[in-house]
Amino acid sequence: MEMTQRQRSLLLYIAECVAGTAIGFYIYSVYPTIGAWCLISIILVLAPDRKDAMTLAKTRIKANLVGAVIGLIIFFIHPVNLLMICIGITSSIIACELLKLQPATRSAAIAVLIITMHESGKHFWNVALERAGGVLAGCVIGMLITWSFHAIIIRSKKAIRKIGK
Repeated sequence: MEMTQRQRSLLLYIAECVAGTAIGFYIYSVYPTIGAWCLISIILVLAPDRKDAMTLAKTRIKANLVGAVIGLIIFFIHPVNLLMICIGITSSIIACELLKLQPATRSAAIAVLIITMHESGKHFWNVALERAGGVLAGCVIGMLITWSFHAIIIRSKKAIRKIGK
């Protein structure tokens, strides 16, 4: 029984998510705060559609960086509260529009939330840096996973074409 292209894509996406989860969970076990946000970002960057996987991963990384930077800036402006979070989300939407990152606007807004959510008893700056670092690390790992799997698929297709000639 031959697998359809859709089934192959689904299996590859599952493999990417499992690999990303394993890497993210390892980081979480060593550095819990950074690892938690890293794991979330890895899964957010991965895409089930192979056609635009690399483009989407790059766009999501840019959007997450926009959100992380805006979230960090919020800390310098004023202690985080509902108004500041809303300003951060609004700023991330506007920044994504200006940078032509509309497909990943949600990722930028989520990054703002991740960075600005504060745990009581912890210093704002440390929390913001840990979360920004986790988001950045997760995005890079997700991109590397996407690139690795994408490269494997391209090589496999070339090998099959050579065999068929």
